[in-house]
Amino acid sequence: MKDSDIARVFFALWPEISVQRELHALAREYQARCNARVMKADTLHMTLLYIGEVNRAHLPQLIQAANKVSVPPFSFALTKLSFWQHNRIGYATSQGEVKILNQLAAALRQELIADGFLFKNHEFTPHVTLLRNVRNVLESQEIRPIMWSADSFVLVESTAENESTIENVKSTTENQVAHYQILQKWRLTSMAVQR
Repeated sequence: MKDSDIARVFFALWPEISVQRELHALAREYQARCNARVMKADTLHMTLLYIGEVNRAHLPQLIQAANKVSVPPFSFALTKLSFWQHNRIGYATSQGEVKILNQLAAALRQELIADGFLFKNHEFTPHVTLLRNVRNVLESQEIRPIMWSADSFVLVESTAENESTIENVKSTTENQVAHYQILQKWRLTSMAVQR
């Protein structure tokens, strides 16, 4: 099988440009303090479910499974900047659980499993990666709330080469930059309707 037959994909919430700009400004604010690399504004997103490598011939089946997901639009606030030492990442997240966000991620997982897709059983941890290669890890801290109105979710292909981890498509080596292409978008609605 050729590399061109394989797509590395994940489902995500993709924020409006204004939210991406706020998140990018936050990352730039902490860049020097953390001695870290700032993610590009137009790549900032929240992964709902990482699928990994899929044969392109199976993408229509993946899309059909996601067509069955039905969750109403919702809003939430990113209120905390936290860090993972093991992979040197700084990320924005919410203080408490956002139940409907968890429901969306769970619904995607359930529909894909029902349609025969297998993937590693990673627990959904809502976050937006802002900083990579963090050399000075700080304590978690409250930030000015960044409001996010989620009215859709997307299927995204990563076109970055030589990604350094299977676990999370967003991880690249220090000198690489991830490139993303949105393959499909679904409007959130109480009825499963594809846009």
